[in-house]
Amino acid sequence: GDNNYGRLGDGTTTSRSTPTPVVGLTGATAIAAGATHSCVVKQDATVACWGDNNKGQLGDGTTTNRLTPTPVVGLTGVTAVTADTSYSCALKQNGIVACWGYNGDGQLGDGTTTNRLTPTPVVGLTGATAVTAGDLHSCAVKQNGATDCWGDNLGGELGDGTTTARLTPTPVVGLTGVTDLTAGTFYSCAVQKNSTAYCWGTNSDGQLGDGSIIGRVTPTPVIRL
Repeated sequence: GDNNYGRLGDGTTTSRSTPTPVVGLTGATAIAAGATHSCVVKQDATVACWGDNNKGQLGDGTTTNRLTPTPVVGLTGVTAVTADTSYSCALKQNGIVACWGYNGDGQLGDGTTTNRLTPTPVVGLTGATAVTAGDLHSCAVKQNGATDCWGDNLGGELGDGTTTARLTPTPVVGLTGVTDLTAGTFYSCAVQKNSTAYCWGTNSDGQLGDGSIIGRVTPTPVIRL
């Protein structure tokens, strides 16, 4: 694919039309692709990232682009990683989530809009079992099956019944028994234990799957075919 900023991790900025190995990377257990950067979790539960770093999304304490995998500073005990536009988040074995990079809309969840060059814990979030990074917002599933979201809320993508941005995790209204979730551009979706899917946020292209193009500020069931 496109290799501007070195997002393919092969030590060059040459685009590739077939799969190309990431240089020096072994023992990877999970991977995430952001807009112009990539990150992996390694067998030793650390994280490495590469590509564009203009907002600190590589987490190495700099804003220097990297053409090959570079360790995220001070991050250990990681089970999953997610990335989107100029930021990244990691889920740790102890249920804590840490994020780094661009924070102009509060998507790092640390109570500020300050960019972070190294991982910063999401304020007040414990017992997380999954995390996802959207374009300008983030969400996490908790051990009790509830879901919290934070960051931009212009389209109601936080699911709290408002369009107010949140700098720290805020409960998604009325959503329980969640096992997995994903976040996109101004919308979010979740799956419950009973395999029912819900979505909320911007719906101008029918991305919520509820049979309409009406935006939703709280979770709405996806219509089953």
